[in-house]
Amino acid sequence: MKRQWNLLAAEFAQHLPYASVSTLIAMAAVWWFATQLINEGRTDQLLTQAQGSFHLFHPLHICLSAIATTSLFWRYQRRIGRAVWVGALGTIIPCGLSDYIFPYIGGRLLGRTMELHMCLVQEPQLFFSFLALGILGGFWAENRLRGSHLFSHGAHIFISSAASLLYLISFGFTSWMSNVQDIFPVFAIIVLAVWVPCCISDIVIPVATAHKGHAH
Repeated sequence: MKRQWNLLAAEFAQHLPYASVSTLIAMAAVWWFATQLINEGRTDQLLTQAQGSFHLFHPLHICLSAIATTSLFWRYQRRIGRAVWVGALGTIIPCGLSDYIFPYIGGRLLGRTMELHMCLVQEPQLFFSFLALGILGGFWAENRLRGSHLFSHGAHIFISSAASLLYLISFGFTSWMSNVQDIFPVFAIIVLAVWVPCCISDIVIPVATAHKGHAH
């Protein structure tokens, strides 16, 4: 048990730089996109574009999370029912934390009036369609592509960064792009929103739900 905790701690430590770099890239890309709209006098379109982009990146995040979690579990245990359950559990809770809860709480802590928008509740057909697609993709990828969980995990981190950041902009926090003082707090919020839930989804849940003999 102690060895497993040490391995998990090491995994978390190793993933922090990836979460930080992904967040920086996402912030730079979103800032460039937003300033293009502002410079063209299309400020009124910023919110609409951000919400539309969130509803693109969030389903992608769900799908990639399900692929990564399912494929990693399937590598060590070939039990379809259990793999589906793990893939679903490892997607619904961490994606909710990453894309809704962390950004919402972070915005509120920074004094912004945030709207709590949960696609799981408000657009269930979108959420569960991509969840099912991701779980099926996890089975296929692990059987066809060696080490597929590594690729899907890397893509998962970047997409998660973009989704969390777009949630902030879409539902109450746009000032960070014009206020230098908000940049570091927003960076910290997004890093936490990516780092902790993504590691729980892709590493902790598959390992914790595997049998002892396969926990490596």
